[in-house]
Amino acid sequence: MSDLARTGRPESRLPWIESGGGPLVVVPSSALTDWQGAISGSGDPNTWDDYDRACRIDGYAGTVAVGDAEALVLGDEPATTTYLPDRRIFVRWIYAPSEVDVIRLVPRAVEVARWEDAGTWTTSGPARLFDAAYAGDELAHEPHLTVDVAAGTYLIRTAYVDPERGTALVLVQLVEPPPSA
Repeated sequence: MSDLARTGRPESRLPWIESGGGPLVVVPSSALTDWQGAISGSGDPNTWDDYDRACRIDGYAGTVAVGDAEALVLGDEPATTTYLPDRRIFVRWIYAPSEVDVIRLVPRAVEVARWEDAGTWTTSGPARLFDAAYAGDELAHEPHLTVDVAAGTYLIRTAYVDPERGTALVLVQLVEPPPSA
């Protein structure tokens, strides 16, 4: 075996979703057929498609209506993203030397993050993470990731974190609201 053969990109330890340049969305599985993606290409706000509306989200995260449901939009950066279900957190890879460094630094990033409130997201249960330009009913042929989350309303908190020199992440965490008194 030559040295060249051993220098290929290592297999990823986690599933990552990339964007073609726009935002990523997390659409409840029950509403996938309602997400039409980029269809109109019109600049007229009266005819904005789902992709246009997702692009209008200001900041790292927000929501848009999709049928009778809500889609969570991961905006600002077209960053490669994964979901860590044990922490209910989306990790957006801004820059880092490797995936190993990204994952190794997540606990520190969560610890030092200066969290900002980004509203709430209500979901009917499990959802799919994918490029906002795709239609939800075409995901069999497009990269996507299942986001296993229970039905409910979650507080969305976001943070841009550089937990170590040469590494930066955006974190989007779903937090169960405290019980009502």
